[in-house]
Amino acid sequence: MRMSSQDPLIDVNQIESEIAARVQRKNCKKEDIDVLRPVPEYAASRPKEQSLGLAVVIRFFKKVIRGILLFLSAIKFDFNRRRHRLEINQLLPAFNYGDAIGNAAINIQKVLRQAGIKSTIYAEYIHPKMTFRAKPSCLCPKKKPIIYHMAIGSKLSNQIPRFQSLKIMNYHNITPSRFFEDYNEMTAQLCKEGQEQLKFLSDKIDLAVADSDYNRKELDDLGYVNTFASPIILHFEDYEQPCEPSLLDRLRANGQVTNLLFVGRIAPNKKQEDIIKVFYYYKKYINPDSCLYLVGSYKGMETYYRSLLDMIAKLDLKDVFFTGHVSFRELLSYYRAADLFLCMSEHEGFCIPLVEAMYFNIPIIAYDSSAVSETLGNAGLLVQDKDYPAIAELIDITLNSELIRRRLKQNSADRIKDLSTENAEKSFLSAIQSILQ
Repeated sequence: MRMSSQDPLIDVNQIESEIAARVQRKNCKKEDIDVLRPVPEYAASRPKEQSLGLAVVIRFFKKVIRGILLFLSAIKFDFNRRRHRLEINQLLPAFNYGDAIGNAAINIQKVLRQAGIKSTIYAEYIHPKMTFRAKPSCLCPKKKPIIYHMAIGSKLSNQIPRFQSLKIMNYHNITPSRFFEDYNEMTAQLCKEGQEQLKFLSDKIDLAVADSDYNRKELDDLGYVNTFASPIILHFEDYEQPCEPSLLDRLRANGQVTNLLFVGRIAPNKKQEDIIKVFYYYKKYINPDSCLYLVGSYKGMETYYRSLLDMIAKLDLKDVFFTGHVSFRELLSYYRAADLFLCMSEHEGFCIPLVEAMYFNIPIIAYDSSAVSETLGNAGLLVQDKDYPAIAELIDITLNSELIRRRLKQNSADRIKDLSTENAEKSFLSAIQSILQ
């Protein structure tokens, strides 16, 4: 198996040699588990809300301070002289509750408002829990600048040329349709339409802000002339909130059990089947006292979810838990109980869960695809091949090597500084300022 690390102190060649020796010594033949088809759904109970106390006060003052700094930054950018007339609205095909793109829109709105710019979120579909944050897309002013969030096909894309002021795109990447063709024809079709609409808009967008250089390169290749890479804005102080204590206690009930974690919607491009196959070898040949938690909703991907359950049953594999959609506090519990984060995804435009795992100092092993290596930096170990027994051995080596864990912890802290809220906000404002000058 080939692997890589951007940390020169982690000897990749030595690790690869040790993995090869281990696999050969155990003579664990690659069993026929490529048949895709994944323990009963895990339903975590939801304890009553706990008082947030001091944590809320600290978060409040951090946000106030950041707002002041952003306002001063706006003055430096000469936004102050236009703030009474400048308005930049956001337009989304769907504004969902707990959705990464919806959260990105909320954070962008905060940044714009703190910089003295009026901003309203408009969406074609608005989740019932989000109606207080957004207005119907049909009400979006045509003569005001807009930020259009592009991630899937939508009839809104065809309406963008009708807007008469600055047209800004926030590109989150579109998953290739081939991943969904066997599981959800509608999603596959929307992805195809999204790719066509992305080409259609190439000469109609004044500024395209991409979540990563990987996304930006795609835009450049399509002929977009004014592109900018700026990471997704995350508010890390939110991760200091109290988690669900009873859930955390259950996850940590037996300190001898190793908890492997992946966070992300249950979807074919995320490749949960490959995570399960790695876990099969890890549990059978290396550590029987282990659990795998796959945190994420499978709404719209029920066929894929059932195929994973079927595969798990055929493998007679225990201790794989699907959580479905979880609350933010439950999510914090899973992160705080995790021993290692395993990502086998084959398409990511950024991958927020990688950043979240870094924040919680969880060792990360990830398949080197799309924007994964860019987001991860040197904060994890990358594998170039999906050799399941070898990756299982790499998990064991990582968890039992003090040097590797120490280096990944330090690298994660450094990478989080690079992706800090302040840096991401400044980067985004810089992109906006470049088009307003």
